[in-house]
Amino acid sequence: MDIADVDLNLLVVFDALLRSRSVSGAARTLKMSQPATSFALNRLRKMFGEPLFVRTARGIHPTPYAESLSAPLEAILERIRSDLLQQPTFDPATEQRSVTFNMQDIGELVFLPRILGRLNKIAPGVQLRTVNLPAPLLEPALRSGEVDIALGHFPDLAGAALFQQRLFSHSFVCIVRADHPTIQDEMTRRQFLDGLHAVVHPAGHMNDSLEAELQAQGLVRKVSVRIEHFLAVPTILSQSNLIFTVPYAIGEGLARLADIKLVKPPFKAKPRVIHQHWHARFQRDAANRWLRSVVAELFMDKEIRPRARTPKRQASQSGRPT
Repeated sequence: MDIADVDLNLLVVFDALLRSRSVSGAARTLKMSQPATSFALNRLRKMFGEPLFVRTARGIHPTPYAESLSAPLEAILERIRSDLLQQPTFDPATEQRSVTFNMQDIGELVFLPRILGRLNKIAPGVQLRTVNLPAPLLEPALRSGEVDIALGHFPDLAGAALFQQRLFSHSFVCIVRADHPTIQDEMTRRQFLDGLHAVVHPAGHMNDSLEAELQAQGLVRKVSVRIEHFLAVPTILSQSNLIFTVPYAIGEGLARLADIKLVKPPFKAKPRVIHQHWHARFQRDAANRWLRSVVAELFMDKEIRPRARTPKRQASQSGRPT
């Protein structure tokens, strides 16, 4: 007998017949009609080339050959139920594994403290790892499972096999050192145009689209330095009068590292939306679903808007060179 010729559904009927010793009883168990169950029994007899059951006054009785198949058949069906059909579970309290986020360097400052705080409470055995892959490598990494979730602003990340969930939006804010000699809690258009600017161009290209919006409003920045990483910003600001324009959540994160003042900018810009992204392969994966739920609970639907913010520490009155 070739397994390709075997209808595995018949094995379920065979098992029910062995258990109930009755065609009508097996039909009730399987929620089939009695004629359909009788037809299945005839197919089983043809498949095995053996009567399998004989009729008695109390129903049907298995032949010795059918009896010999009872134990292995039960084991096979149980293995299918437990290994193939059972939905995998994920218990964060006892799980021992690692999860990987793709995020930019500043994402580690904005997202990691809250994510780590939550995981330490509810999933102490889950280790967290971050990577920052270039756009061409990110989708393959999500597909393979090398990366569980991409968290941040990834406008170039698209594909039919990718899912995304909107978390929050935030606009832009200007940041300067806390003791800036001329800029207070709000920046005038003239201060913005006359000041010297520094620009961060990370992999997400958030400031590229901002440049077009500024030009449309007649605002052309005098850019004196361009860098790739946000974490260099506090050091640069501490030694200059430069102006950075950054997404608001990033400005807040940087202000926790140094004496940086958040200043309302003299322009309006389209809010940028932060998403979490994952691959369709892991849409129903228990661990991935749990991790997405943690991120959503921490960050979803929090629209962040610019407002002036001065550090608590008293700023120095001494000027510094640009």
